[in-house]
Amino acid sequence: MRTKDETKETKILDATAAIILKDGAAGVSTVKVAKRVGISQSNVYLYFKNKDALLLSVYHREMARIQATGDLQAAADESLAIEVRLKAYISAIYHYAMAHPDSLTLIQQIKFLFGQYDSNPFLHGETTQNLITDLYAQAQQKGVLKNAPISVLMSMVFSVIHTHSMNVQRQIYAADQYSFEEIFAVIWQGIHA
Repeated sequence: MRTKDETKETKILDATAAIILKDGAAGVSTVKVAKRVGISQSNVYLYFKNKDALLLSVYHREMARIQATGDLQAAADESLAIEVRLKAYISAIYHYAMAHPDSLTLIQQIKFLFGQYDSNPFLHGETTQNLITDLYAQAQQKGVLKNAPISVLMSMVFSVIHTHSMNVQRQIYAADQYSFEEIFAVIWQGIHA
């Protein structure tokens, strides 16, 4: 039995991410990944059961990177007002996206391929997602957020931030042309009750 090499697993995930960024999540195949890494297709299966497992590993890696920044701590702090916690969450995603816009593209592509979180059993069980879903639910119960499906409200936040970070990355406008407060105001108007 062959043993796993962590550097090869990272190369496989990086190759998958590169393919998603170029061709979309639907464009990923284990053949393309293997070719990009320079290994046989059977080696990909040594690390990942199938294409879905490979895509979900990329998704979970990107979500873990966001969580690792530590910026989500205030969103989890129940001693803070719900509005402060929501703004902390939006700020964390915003600042992460500005530093790593491709990460949000990867997350968005994979979520789109598998369907939104609420209806997708593959994406359940993810700690950060549960924290934020609970935060949104609490905010709705307190009348702070609009009465709409949580996945729709989350998509509004994610989509505005993703679009803004991609516009900056593509040099459509400079990063300092719009402040976080201006982007936050657009988001807040869309989700606040």
